[in-house]
Amino acid sequence: MIALWDTTATEVVKALAAERHSSGGLTSGLALNLVVIVDEKGEREAEAALTHAAQQHPCRLLIVVRRDHEQTAPRLDAEIVVGGRLGPCEAVVMRVYGPLVEHAESVVMPLLAPDVPVVTCWFVPPPAHTTEDPLGAFADRRITYSARSADPVASLQGRARDYSPGDTDISWTRITYWRSLIASAFDTATAPATAVTIAAKASDPSAVLMSGWLGGRLGVVPTIVDTDVVRDSENLPAIKGVTFTLADGHEIAIDRDAEGNTLLRRTGFPDRTQTIKGRTLGELLAEELRHLDPDQPYEQALGNATGHLKPAASS
Repeated sequence: MIALWDTTATEVVKALAAERHSSGGLTSGLALNLVVIVDEKGEREAEAALTHAAQQHPCRLLIVVRRDHEQTAPRLDAEIVVGGRLGPCEAVVMRVYGPLVEHAESVVMPLLAPDVPVVTCWFVPPPAHTTEDPLGAFADRRITYSARSADPVASLQGRARDYSPGDTDISWTRITYWRSLIASAFDTATAPATAVTIAAKASDPSAVLMSGWLGGRLGVVPTIVDTDVVRDSENLPAIKGVTFTLADGHEIAIDRDAEGNTLLRRTGFPDRTQTIKGRTLGELLAEELRHLDPDQPYEQALGNATGHLKPAASS
């Protein structure tokens, strides 16, 4: 580990090359560049999540920790870790101060490993325009977390207006298990759905994206019934249940209790139980990094939920 205080991007590049050489690091073994923006209070959580993700995806990890915005003079403190506490990756933790908070790309871009994709992830409220943001403009994939915005639903509206292929949101990743349960429940469906009701916290972006996804897949407009939801993790969507009314009068319902146990009820079939536990931020991020192609189901769900995009064909 190398620590540099009040340094420059040039010195960080030199120190990273020296540390890689001494540790036997090979750029050709990297799958991607992962640029993560986090505030000081979220640094510890971010490092834990990124350590988990790096174990599955060899990467050059560039963490931008935004500190004192009010400081008048720009300052950069950097910590270089190769194969250390942040897992099997090449990591640079950059703590930026003052005007450098708004111009962090000037220290990030020289550190990008060549010839591998760039993923930019905001663990803070995302910028108004991710594709125009200096840290998002050069990325092949942009991952936001709208649930951490002051107004998550308004943030989704911004994501829709600003959408570009390669965008996705952790709030979408949170409903992977729900989507799998619903898809398996419809394996025995006897008729198409005519009505869908989602019991959820209406301000939860995952519930809004669930509504958009179901609307696109089933050709109906789901109703969200605003409900208080007890969650065992921030990374679990605030969804209590989903009920489907079929054209033949049959019903499919999935309900989740506070402990994460789900009950699947289908007309004419025995009830079935399953557990949905909240995943860690690292597990959610690792899932997103498994595919770097445009996320067409997310695009369609986002468009249907907000009315800003035309539905796209997806599988």
